[in-house]
Amino acid sequence: MISKNFICIACIMAVFSAPLFAQEQQEITIIKTLVRLRNEHKADSAGLYFADTVVRYMKYLRNVPRSKIVASDKAFWKAHPGNRFEITGPVNILLRNGQTVGIITGKEYLDGTSYKRERIEIIFNKNKKIISYRGFNIGN
Repeated sequence: MISKNFICIACIMAVFSAPLFAQEQQEITIIKTLVRLRNEHKADSAGLYFADTVVRYMKYLRNVPRSKIVASDKAFWKAHPGNRFEITGPVNILLRNGQTVGIITGKEYLDGTSYKRERIEIIFNKNKKIISYRGFNIGN
């Protein structure tokens, strides 16, 4: 009797947690694709994942249109052609104040060989577009 109740409860929990799991998987896929496009320095393609206006981008850009982000990335990659980011930990997805937040830890190679460890925080809007993208230095 107890095992039947346990199985029933487990099935109910699996059904109700499936949509959240699918949502998390969608953001993880977006994040991994975004990192790949940024490593390939495809600013126009990566820009498609951002909202029309981004509340915060990196350290200094606030309330900027997507076109400004794409232009900024192109200029940065022109100055740093060896730049790439390597994900070193799991991509964590959480809900904060009703918004989906993706947190990535990894190594940013500015020149292609030496790196600094970073934590990147990406906030999505309800349409799965990025409204905030920030990097934080966490040491070597």
